Amino acid sequence: MAQPHGPDYHEKLPGLRDYSGADANHGVHGIDEILDVIHQLSAAGIPFCVVGVSALRYYGAARVTDEWDFCVPDDKLATACQLLLDAQHDGNEKYKIDKPPPPVPPSVRHTFPSFRRKCYNFWFILTPSSDCFVDPSLEAHVERSKNGVPYASLIQFARSLLIQQRGSDRADFIDGMNLDIEWGQASDEFVKLKNHRLKDDGYSGGLSPQPLEDRWREIASSEAKQRRIEPLKQGRYFTRWRIIKSPKDPRTKDRPV
Repeated sequence: MAQPHGPDYHEKLPGLRDYSGADANHGVHGIDEILDVIHQLSAAGIPFCVVGVSALRYYGAARVTDEWDFCVPDDKLATACQLLLDAQHDGNEKYKIDKPPPPVPPSVRHTFPSFRRKCYNFWFILTPSSDCFVDPSLEAHVERSKNGVPYASLIQFARSLLIQQRGSDRADFIDGMNLDIEWGQASDEFVKLKNHRLKDDGYSGGLSPQPLEDRWREIASSEAKQRRIEPLKQGRYFTRWRIIKSPKDPRTKDRPV
C-alpha cells in the first residue's frame, strides 16, 4: 500500500506540489527567488508584471501561495520561456518546467508554462497578457512594490478580475484595498466600462454578459463588504482583511511582496 504522501499520492492528485527533496530555506514567500526571475526577464528587455494570488497579497488580501503568476506579452512568451530554461547557476540549469497546477474551470491557467526553481520549493507560471487583460508593456499598467516587484496596477488588476469574473478574487481585492463604488465611478477606466460587456472581449464563453460596472457595484457596496466580515471580526475590522487599528494602505507596509 502506498504511503499517504509518497510518489503515488502526488500522481493521483494532479497539480499537487511535491515539497520533498528541496531546500526550504529560501526567502519568505519566495521573494528572493522572484527578484532573481525579475532580474532575468528585465535584463532581456521582456516586459512583465505579477498577477494572480500574489497580486492579491500585494493589495492586502490574506491569501497564501507558493506559486507566482507572471503576465507576459503573448509575443514574448516563448522567448521568456527559453530564457529561463537557459539560465545557469554554478554551471547548472537554474529552472525547469514543472507539472501544471490543477485545472479549475473556466480558467485555462493549467495550460500555461509552469516553472520550478531547481532544489527549491518555489514555482511560477508564465501567463500570456491576452488571458490577464493587462498589457505589461505599458507603464500605466504596472506599479512596483517597495521590494521592486512589478505588479499589475490597481486599476488594471481590478479590470482584469472583473472581466475574468473571478468572484472570490474580486471580493478579496476590494476588501484588501477597501475600495468602494465611488472609487470605481471616479476612475476613467471604469467609466469606459459602463456599457462594456464580457462578449466584447471575446470572453463570454457561457458567462453572464452583465455590464462590468454593475458587477463592481454589487461587490463593492458597503453592505456587501460588511456581509463578508466574519462574526468574530465584527467591530474590529472595516473590511474582511483590514483591521480598524491599522488603516494604512497595505502597499506601503514592509512586507515580502
